[in-house]
Amino acid sequence: MKIFHLHHSGFLIQLADKTLIFDCFTHIPTSLLRKGLPHYFFVSHGHGDHYTADIFSTERVYHPTYILSDDIPKASTHKTHTIGPYQHMSLGGMDIKTFGSTDQGISFYIATNSHRIFHAGDLNWWDWDTNEKPNIDPIQEEKDYKAELEKMKNLPMEFAFVPVDPRLGDSFYKAGEYFIETFHPKVLIPMHFRDDFEIIQRFKDKIGNTKTIIPEFKERNVKIKNTWSPGV
Repeated sequence: MKIFHLHHSGFLIQLADKTLIFDCFTHIPTSLLRKGLPHYFFVSHGHGDHYTADIFSTERVYHPTYILSDDIPKASTHKTHTIGPYQHMSLGGMDIKTFGSTDQGISFYIATNSHRIFHAGDLNWWDWDTNEKPNIDPIQEEKDYKAELEKMKNLPMEFAFVPVDPRLGDSFYKAGEYFIETFHPKVLIPMHFRDDFEIIQRFKDKIGNTKTIIPEFKERNVKIKNTWSPGV
């Protein structure tokens, strides 16, 4: 299993028999697209920093299938599945469950190839500064985030992709910290920070000692160093 950070909340996961691509809205290096293997695009919602219709323009390079949140207008007639929150589907050797978001769209939980993968999309503890966003209710935002995680409480978490958004100021770490405390995933990979890669180290410093691995990466389109299964 190899994990590549594309940009923002975009990630590409290479498994032995397929490639999974999450929330990609930027160019994917062709070197990451393996000929002869299926590629599955997961899109959590239609915001421009998670989705672009350009993902439908590369069909000649590989075998694509698209799993899109149902808030996205249908933009392709080829192997496209739309799905809403709290649904289940089996596809390509994957057991896919969807959950809600505290913004738009859905989050994904995928069991495949003996792995358990969670991608939060925009499911986040949106603890904005009320001076910046006076219409935000911080107490309700906390309740909404924790209530959504409660719906997943019996699911084992191995790899989790969770927002660590620097725009939230001093609250940037809250979603990731609570996720770790709740699920104790083997690996938590921060996302939703554009190119502010320094936020990863700040997050690690804030969290302190934990058995959960928080890998660091410092650029786009880079393979994340495998520290969870050395030698694999």
